[in-house]
Amino acid sequence: MASEIDVCNLALSNIRAGSINSLNENSLQAQLCKLKYSILRDRCLREIPWQFNHKIRALSPVTDNIFNWAYLYSYPADCLKINRLIGEYEEIPAGSADIASRLLDSRVRSPTDLRRQIPYEVFNFDNNKVIGSNQPNLRIDFVAKVEDPNLFSDDFILALSHLLASELAVPVVGAELGRALRNDSLQMYKQYLASAIATDMNDQFLQAGESDYVNVRN
Repeated sequence: MASEIDVCNLALSNIRAGSINSLNENSLQAQLCKLKYSILRDRCLREIPWQFNHKIRALSPVTDNIFNWAYLYSYPADCLKINRLIGEYEEIPAGSADIASRLLDSRVRSPTDLRRQIPYEVFNFDNNKVIGSNQPNLRIDFVAKVEDPNLFSDDFILALSHLLASELAVPVVGAELGRALRNDSLQMYKQYLASAIATDMNDQFLQAGESDYVNVRN
């Protein structure tokens, strides 16, 4: 089972800087890991569409009205980045004149669906982070904040360990050797991200919708 300490020690091993037993111990390595780990974890979570932190859920409406949007929703506490908002229904061409509607319950989208993004705005409303839109009953497709390392993929753990190592290298090892180790770690970080993107593409199948030409013929 993975833990925050395991990820931090993996990062320290990348720059040959020993290990720690706790984030609260009195060592430079532990203090820097405690300071930087959660920030860099969230950055890495936002970097690419990891499967383990992809979520879709209904947005919670806010009763207050806002002058420039018809509907107001609470911004999910665990949302790091919005991929898109999903309407209760979407319109898709069913012929030269007809329009069919269907419930959108999955990630399956045609190329034309990608152009029909629901307009929205994220802003501060009475010191609360909210989402404004003109459509009711919206769901949100988003990048979620995940804190349990046991949910992380192997590629994510390795990528995060090198990103953390790049931030630890100079203050822990020293400027001269640290700069070289930092550059090496950043290069490895990019390589693991590329590997994770390739893996992600093999872990899903998105069916392309039929073209309007085919629909008209039918």
